[in-house]
Parts: sequence; C-alpha cells; structure tokens
Amino acid sequence: MYDPNSAIPEEAQPVFWRRFDAWRGERHQRFTARNAGRLRSWRNRRTYRRVVIAQMTSVLVMLLGAVPAFFDKTWFVIPFVGGALATLVWQRILRIITGSIGDAPVTALDEIQLAQRNSARSLAFIVLFTLMFIPYLVLIGLSVQDEVAGQTVYGVAILLVSLLLSAGVLPSMLIAWWMADPDPDDYEVIPALPDTPGHLDPAPRDPTHLDPAHLHPADQKGPHR
Repeated sequence: MYDPNSAIPEEAQPVFWRRFDAWRGERHQRFTARNAGRLRSWRNRRTYRRVVIAQMTSVLVMLLGAVPAFFDKTWFVIPFVGGALATLVWQRILRIITGSIGDAPVTALDEIQLAQRNSARSLAFIVLFTLMFIPYLVLIGLSVQDEVAGQTVYGVAILLVSLLLSAGVLPSMLIAWWMADPDPDDYEVIPALPDTPGHLDPAPRDPTHLDPAHLHPADQKGPHR
C-alpha cells in the first residue's frame, strides 16, 4: 500500500524508488517467514514488555558506560561494549517477536501497523533530536578552552554513538510496548481436505462422470421411454 505520509506523491516516485520499496518488501517477507516459528511462547503482551524493559536496561548500561570514556580508554569498554551488544541482541529478539514492524516497508504493513510504525518513528526522531543537544552543549563548553585533550574528544564520540544507537532501537521498543496479545486464530492451522493434498482443485468436476453408486435411486434409472 502507499504511505499517505510520504513526502513524495505516488505518481512522482521514480522507478528506482519503487523497486527499492519492492525489494524491501520481499526482504521483510523472507525475514518474517524465516522467523515465524521462533519464540512462539514469547509473543504476548507480558513478554513484549519484559523484553522492552530488558532492552531499556541494556541501553542505560551502555549510556553509563560512555561516561568513563571521557577519562579513560580502557575501563569504559566493559560496560559500554557489554551494553551495546546486549542492546543489539534484544533488538533482534524484538524484531522476531513483533514481526519487525518497526523497520518494515510500507508494502508489508496494513493501515494499523503503518500508523503504529509512523508514530513510533516520529517519537524516536523527537527523542534523537533532543538527545543530540547533549554532545553539542559539551562541545560548546569545550570550545572556550584553548586546548582540548584528545581523551575528551574521544568521550564525546563514544557518547554520540551511544545516543544514536539508543534512538535507533526506540521504534521497535515503542511498538512492542503498544502491542496487545495476538489473536489465537492467527496460529490456527487449517487442515487439508482428505481428497486434496493441501489445496483445492480449481477445475470443476464434470457431473456426467459421477459414480452411479453415489447417485440418488431416482437418478440411476435410465431415460423414460
């Protein structure tokens, strides 16, 4: 479907952009098909929110680990790298259990999913825009000095990476927090008919080829003379 919030009108979209959207849609379908049977017991509201809390904890550990980078290049690695790796792992889990709605293309979403995705991305952009003022203010404060230590510049870079990664995983966290319990009918398996191996025969049967044993007694008689 077409994104009504897109800045480019549908008739003005270039061909390469449409092909890119189609490629993203196929890639998303392959991802969801490959992970459809994984973590089935995790796909409920309680587990969604537990994973979001674990993701938030990992992000906080990463952000706190970025602070020592202003003073030391060694000891900050343990909390920073550990928190960043845990953040990526929980992000992968969130994508699996939520169907990767947060970064799915428009062609793979319905209207409700598209509205959730756009709302989550809008909030994540506002958070990112606000967080970027932190390193900017630090750089403005450092600019009043005649000399700035390389360790301080290194710490600002690590802080920027932490804030960008934190805002990047926020859409998936918001969507997982908003999601309700799935409909049990979504997991219902419809058995195949006994006389058809998993699919229906599209060709109608010729009624003249019916078995006479299954016909009504009145229909088994020959033509009236």
